[in-house]
Amino acid sequence: MSWEQRNADFCNAQADAQMAYIEAEREVDRLQTENAKLRELAVLNWEWAHSCCGNNCKMQTDGCGYQIDRECNYEREIYDRMRELGIEVGA
Repeated sequence: MSWEQRNADFCNAQADAQMAYIEAEREVDRLQTENAKLRELAVLNWEWAHSCCGNNCKMQTDGCGYQIDRECNYEREIYDRMRELGIEVGA
């Protein structure tokens, strides 16, 4: 293989690597934006669940924990899942 061909191959490989890096940066930006929206949605969901728990709860069923131990099963599940995502809210 000639020097010119090796040089051309190297330049093409560098260009390919740069394009892959740019695409990866774009994907990271897209995922960070989506993550922020999901976190915001989770917080809104928490606020809704937290504010309606109790006698006015629209989600109560026969197995509702609120009726037993004054803790909403739905609220607890949302809270646990949010903590798994690293979202901290006041209880």
